[in-house]
Amino acid sequence: MRLFLSLMIFFISFSSISQDLSKDLYGFKKSYNLKSLSQKEIHSLIQEWIGQNFESPKDATKYDDENKIIVERSFKMSPKIIQTAQNTTSNYKVSSSLNFFISENKLLLEMHLNDIYSFDGKKGEPKTNWEIISGQVDETFIRDLLTRGFMNVKQFGYWLAIEKKGDAMAKKAVKYVDKEIKKGVFIKRMIKVSDALNNEVKEVFDSIEQKIGV
Repeated sequence: MRLFLSLMIFFISFSSISQDLSKDLYGFKKSYNLKSLSQKEIHSLIQEWIGQNFESPKDATKYDDENKIIVERSFKMSPKIIQTAQNTTSNYKVSSSLNFFISENKLLLEMHLNDIYSFDGKKGEPKTNWEIISGQVDETFIRDLLTRGFMNVKQFGYWLAIEKKGDAMAKKAVKYVDKEIKKGVFIKRMIKVSDALNNEVKEVFDSIEQKIGV
């Protein structure tokens, strides 16, 4: 338990090293004071960064004028996590919109995330995994994911059609989730997913900061 708490504190602090978490925009943001750079120079540097970091810069760029650039970026990470008890697969996929707000001597960067967690082929609602983004993966979050995943499998849907057996399966779901929580494997895996996401976010911000010279 102490190790888990230590890891969670590390991820929360790690995610705020170079950028600020923002639940309002569901992602990260950071502002820069660039006193030595004009608006035109900042705009040019951002365009150069896009050209150097995207295979198809024109396709990735959704909006571009002197005050604002919007770029769509998919994440490299798409982890698959196997639940051997049911032989099911869960996926976590992330894409983002990078919004650059440019003015004289200033740049505001917002990374809006769009993430979907699926379990056994059943997609969850997008933008409902704030715990993964913010590094707040805990037992309650994992329990909810596992319960929803268990209830999504075909066998559970079939038994729900029969009320009495549906109750029995509901109890079985609780036992299954309790067993998985006790093993702790899933929590560790999801912490790795959270770590991978935050690492990639930090890489993007670091790369942009290197380009603009901060």
